[in-house]
Amino acid sequence: MCLKLSTVNRYLCKLGNMGAFLDKPKTEKHNAHGAGNGLRYGLSKPEVYEIVRAEEDEFIVLACDGIWDVMSNEELCEFVKSRLEVSDDLEKVCNWVVDTCLHKGSRDNMSIVLVCFSNAPKVSDEAMKRDADLDKHLESRVEEIMEKSGEEGMPDLAQVMRILSAENIPNLPPGGGLAGKRNIIEAVYNRLNPHRENEGGAGDLEDPW
Repeated sequence: MCLKLSTVNRYLCKLGNMGAFLDKPKTEKHNAHGAGNGLRYGLSKPEVYEIVRAEEDEFIVLACDGIWDVMSNEELCEFVKSRLEVSDDLEKVCNWVVDTCLHKGSRDNMSIVLVCFSNAPKVSDEAMKRDADLDKHLESRVEEIMEKSGEEGMPDLAQVMRILSAENIPNLPPGGGLAGKRNIIEAVYNRLNPHRENEGGAGDLEDPW
Protein backbone atom coordinates (compact mmCIF):
# COMPACT_ATOMS: atom_id res chain seq x y z
CA MET A 1 0.00 0.00 0.00
CA CYS A 2 1.34 3.42 -0.94
CA LEU A 3 0.41 6.51 1.05
CA LYS A 4 0.58 9.91 -0.60
CA LEU A 5 0.93 12.77 1.86
CA SER A 6 0.77 16.42 0.90
CA THR A 7 1.60 19.24 3.29
CA VAL A 8 -0.95 21.54 1.65
CA ASN A 9 -3.24 21.54 -1.36
CA ARG A 10 -2.85 24.16 -4.07
CA TYR A 11 -4.51 27.26 -2.69
CA LEU A 12 -4.65 31.01 -3.15
CA CYS A 13 -3.38 32.91 -0.15
CA LYS A 14 -3.73 36.59 0.65
CA LEU A 15 -0.45 38.04 1.83
CA GLY A 16 0.17 40.78 4.33
CA ASN A 17 3.76 40.85 5.49
CA MET A 18 4.34 37.27 4.34
CA GLY A 19 5.30 38.10 0.77
CA ALA A 20 8.92 37.36 1.60
CA PHE A 21 8.08 33.67 1.87
CA LEU A 22 7.20 33.50 -1.84
CA ASP A 23 9.72 33.65 -4.65
CA LYS A 24 7.73 36.13 -6.70
CA PRO A 25 4.70 37.50 -4.85
CA LYS A 26 2.25 39.06 -7.27
CA THR A 27 0.58 42.39 -6.57
CA GLU A 28 -2.99 42.68 -7.79
CA LYS A 29 -3.12 46.19 -9.21
CA HIS A 30 -6.72 46.18 -10.37
CA ASN A 31 -9.88 44.50 -9.19
CA ALA A 32 -12.97 43.66 -11.23
CA HIS A 33 -13.94 47.34 -11.30
CA GLY A 34 -10.52 48.52 -12.41
CA ALA A 35 -9.51 49.87 -9.00
CA GLY A 36 -6.27 48.73 -7.43
CA ASN A 37 -6.36 47.24 -3.94
CA GLY A 38 -2.64 46.72 -3.38
CA LEU A 39 -3.11 43.16 -2.09
CA ARG A 40 -0.53 40.52 -2.95
CA TYR A 41 -1.35 36.94 -3.79
CA GLY A 42 0.68 33.80 -4.36
CA LEU A 43 0.25 30.09 -5.08
CA SER A 44 1.73 27.55 -2.71
CA LYS A 45 4.03 24.76 -3.87
CA PRO A 46 2.96 21.65 -1.93
CA GLU A 47 5.51 19.07 -0.83
CA VAL A 48 4.25 15.57 -1.67
CA TYR A 49 5.73 12.35 -0.29
CA GLU A 50 4.91 8.77 -1.21
CA ILE A 51 5.56 6.24 1.54
CA VAL A 52 5.15 2.49 1.22
CA ARG A 53 3.30 1.28 4.31
CA ALA A 54 4.77 -1.68 6.16
CA GLU A 55 2.62 -4.46 7.61
CA GLU A 56 3.80 -3.67 11.14
CA ASP A 57 2.62 -0.05 10.94
CA GLU A 58 0.08 0.67 13.67
CA PHE A 59 -1.29 4.15 13.02
CA ILE A 60 -0.68 7.52 11.38
CA VAL A 61 -0.80 10.83 13.22
CA LEU A 62 -1.30 14.07 11.29
CA ALA A 63 -0.86 17.07 13.56
CA CYS A 64 0.03 20.75 13.43
CA ASP A 65 2.74 22.77 15.18
CA GLY A 66 0.80 23.16 18.42
CA ILE A 67 1.28 19.43 19.01
CA TRP A 68 4.86 19.07 17.78
CA ASP A 69 6.05 22.14 19.70
CA VAL A 70 5.80 20.21 22.98
CA MET A 71 6.02 16.55 21.91
CA SER A 72 8.64 14.74 19.86
CA ASN A 73 7.71 12.04 17.35
CA GLU A 74 8.66 9.35 19.85
CA GLU A 75 6.77 10.94 22.75
CA LEU A 76 3.57 11.37 20.76
CA CYS A 77 3.69 7.82 19.39
CA GLU A 78 4.26 6.36 22.85
CA PHE A 79 1.46 8.46 24.31
CA VAL A 80 -1.02 7.48 21.58
CA LYS A 81 -0.09 3.80 21.92
CA SER A 82 -0.65 3.90 25.68
CA ARG A 83 -4.04 5.62 25.28
CA LEU A 84 -5.21 3.15 22.61
CA GLU A 85 -4.66 0.42 25.19
CA VAL A 86 -7.24 2.01 27.50
CA SER A 87 -9.79 3.28 24.95
CA ASP A 88 -10.84 2.44 21.39
CA ASP A 89 -12.57 5.83 21.05
CA LEU A 90 -10.25 7.68 18.65
CA GLU A 91 -11.93 11.03 19.32
CA LYS A 92 -11.24 10.61 23.03
CA VAL A 93 -7.61 9.68 22.33
CA CYS A 94 -7.19 12.80 20.17
CA ASN A 95 -8.72 14.95 22.91
CA TRP A 96 -6.26 13.46 25.40
CA VAL A 97 -3.40 14.44 23.10
CA VAL A 98 -4.64 18.03 22.74
CA ASP A 99 -5.27 18.40 26.50
CA THR A 100 -1.84 17.00 27.33
CA CYS A 101 -0.09 19.36 24.91
CA LEU A 102 -2.03 22.28 26.39
CA HIS A 103 -0.88 21.29 29.87
CA LYS A 104 2.68 20.93 28.57
CA GLY A 105 2.56 24.61 27.66
CA SER A 106 1.69 24.67 23.95
CA ARG A 107 0.71 28.17 22.80
CA ASP A 108 -0.03 27.42 19.15
CA ASN A 109 -3.20 26.20 17.46
CA MET A 110 -3.68 22.46 17.87
CA SER A 111 -5.31 19.94 15.57
CA ILE A 112 -4.74 16.23 15.15
CA VAL A 113 -5.99 13.40 12.94
CA LEU A 114 -5.44 9.79 14.04
CA VAL A 115 -5.78 6.93 11.55
CA CYS A 116 -5.47 3.42 12.98
CA PHE A 117 -4.54 0.32 10.99
CA SER A 118 -5.43 -3.27 11.82
CA ASN A 119 -2.16 -3.68 13.72
CA ALA A 120 -2.91 -0.78 16.09
CA PRO A 121 -2.80 -1.46 19.86
CA LYS A 122 -5.99 -2.93 21.26
CA VAL A 123 -7.70 -2.18 24.56
CA SER A 124 -6.12 -4.27 27.29
CA ASP A 125 -7.71 -5.20 30.63
CA GLU A 126 -4.28 -4.99 32.24
CA ALA A 127 -3.64 -1.51 30.85
CA MET A 128 -7.11 -0.32 31.89
CA LYS A 129 -6.57 -1.58 35.45
CA ARG A 130 -3.14 0.04 35.60
CA ASP A 131 -4.59 3.34 34.40
CA ALA A 132 -7.51 3.16 36.85
CA ASP A 133 -5.09 2.44 39.72
CA LEU A 134 -3.03 5.46 38.69
CA ASP A 135 -6.12 7.68 38.72
CA LYS A 136 -7.03 6.46 42.21
CA HIS A 137 -3.48 7.08 43.44
CA LEU A 138 -3.49 10.63 42.07
CA GLU A 139 -6.90 11.34 43.57
CA SER A 140 -5.70 10.07 46.94
CA ARG A 141 -2.49 12.13 46.80
CA VAL A 142 -4.36 15.33 45.93
CA GLU A 143 -6.70 14.74 48.87
CA GLU A 144 -3.72 14.21 51.20
CA ILE A 145 -1.99 17.37 49.97
CA MET A 146 -5.14 19.43 50.46
CA GLU A 147 -5.78 17.99 53.94
CA LYS A 148 -2.22 18.74 55.08
CA SER A 149 -2.41 22.38 54.01
CA GLY A 150 -3.82 23.28 57.46
CA GLU A 151 -3.00 26.76 58.72
CA GLU A 152 -0.82 27.52 55.72
CA GLY A 153 -3.96 27.95 53.68
CA MET A 154 -5.33 26.08 50.72
CA PRO A 155 -2.62 25.47 48.08
CA ASP A 156 -3.33 26.57 44.55
CA LEU A 157 -3.37 24.10 41.69
CA ALA A 158 0.15 25.04 40.59
CA GLN A 159 1.49 24.15 44.05
CA VAL A 160 -0.27 20.79 43.97
CA MET A 161 1.21 20.06 40.54
CA ARG A 162 4.71 20.99 41.73
CA ILE A 163 4.44 18.65 44.71
CA LEU A 164 3.29 15.78 42.51
CA SER A 165 5.94 16.47 39.87
CA ALA A 166 8.64 15.98 42.51
CA GLU A 167 7.34 12.50 43.35
CA ASN A 168 8.25 9.26 41.62
CA ILE A 169 4.78 8.28 40.40
CA PRO A 170 4.74 4.97 38.49
CA ASN A 171 2.75 4.23 35.34
CA LEU A 172 2.25 7.82 34.18
CA PRO A 173 1.36 7.89 30.46
CA PRO A 174 4.62 7.57 28.47
CA GLY A 175 5.27 10.70 26.46
CA GLY A 176 2.70 12.62 28.48
CA GLY A 177 3.89 12.28 32.05
CA LEU A 178 2.01 14.18 34.73
CA ALA A 179 0.52 16.49 32.07
CA GLY A 180 -1.32 13.47 30.70
CA LYS A 181 -3.23 13.20 33.98
CA ARG A 182 -3.70 16.86 34.83
CA ASN A 183 -7.45 16.67 34.12
CA ILE A 184 -7.82 14.02 36.84
CA ILE A 185 -5.79 16.10 39.29
CA GLU A 186 -7.70 19.28 38.48
CA ALA A 187 -11.08 17.58 38.89
CA VAL A 188 -10.21 16.43 42.43
CA TYR A 189 -8.74 19.83 43.29
CA ASN A 190 -11.88 21.62 42.11
CA ARG A 191 -14.09 19.27 44.11
CA LEU A 192 -12.12 19.87 47.31
CA ASN A 193 -11.77 23.61 46.77
CA PRO A 194 -15.12 24.72 45.29
CA HIS A 195 -14.74 28.32 46.51
CA ARG A 196 -11.37 28.88 44.88
CA GLU A 197 -10.73 32.08 42.98
CA ASN A 198 -10.47 31.79 39.23
CA GLU A 199 -6.93 30.52 38.67
CA GLY A 200 -6.97 30.63 34.88
CA GLY A 201 -6.03 27.88 32.48
CA ALA A 202 -2.97 25.72 32.09
CA GLY A 203 -1.17 28.47 30.25
CA ASP A 204 -1.26 30.65 33.37
CA LEU A 205 0.73 28.19 35.45
CA GLU A 206 4.36 29.04 35.99
CA ASP A 207 5.51 25.54 35.04
CA PRO A 208 3.85 23.33 32.40
CA TRP A 209 3.25 19.63 33.09
